[in-house]
Amino acid sequence: MTSTDAKQTTDGYSDERYWDEYHEIALAKSLDRAIKLETWLDSFRPLLEGLKGEAILDLGCGGGHDAVALSKSGFRLSGCDISGIAVKEATRLAQDRSQDVDFIQHDIATPLPYSDGQFSGVICNLTLHMFPPTIAKRIVNEVRRCLLPGGLFAFHVNATDDLPFRRKLQPPVRALDNGMYCFGLGQTMRFFSKSDCRKLMADWEIALLEPVQMLSPDGEIVKCAWRCAAHRR
Repeated sequence: MTSTDAKQTTDGYSDERYWDEYHEIALAKSLDRAIKLETWLDSFRPLLEGLKGEAILDLGCGGGHDAVALSKSGFRLSGCDISGIAVKEATRLAQDRSQDVDFIQHDIATPLPYSDGQFSGVICNLTLHMFPPTIAKRIVNEVRRCLLPGGLFAFHVNATDDLPFRRKLQPPVRALDNGMYCFGLGQTMRFFSKSDCRKLMADWEIALLEPVQMLSPDGEIVKCAWRCAAHRR
């Protein structure tokens, strides 16, 4: 078994060990990803504006920048992530910025530890594409359960046009089943077409579905994604 294989679950997605190591490296290098994350979070703010004071879940919260930023803006935030190291860092960030955010460690591929209709909104930035199609659908179904009727689910996923950029950034690349790829030291990833997004959200009322490009300072494309927002029917 290779180190790459060891860092995947039998379900074909990167497990806690991979993500703990990922966040350990980021912290050791003092990488502040807040500026990058604002690229994704700020696009959701107009959609969330009517939910001020309501309960919002950050699904796959990582180091907590999105959740803490929304908490400072007047939302009631919870967040969960598979990495205990990420959750510890998120908790530290919330304390440092005097924000009351409920962060827990949890693998979102398993049933979410929240009540039916507990949230008015759920955000999920660049996380759903880490899972095979059947698991991603299961996660979306859990999100629906945890949302109030009419609640908002807003997320970004990698687009099919992003695959060439990931190949250059994270070699070597190995194709897995179900349209998944394994990159570098074990990160799993899937790339969505517009029809993939519509299929994933077939039972929802889609309010927004648009392509997004992240540009380098000199104007070169460095990432391609889909931005989607939908309401629970």
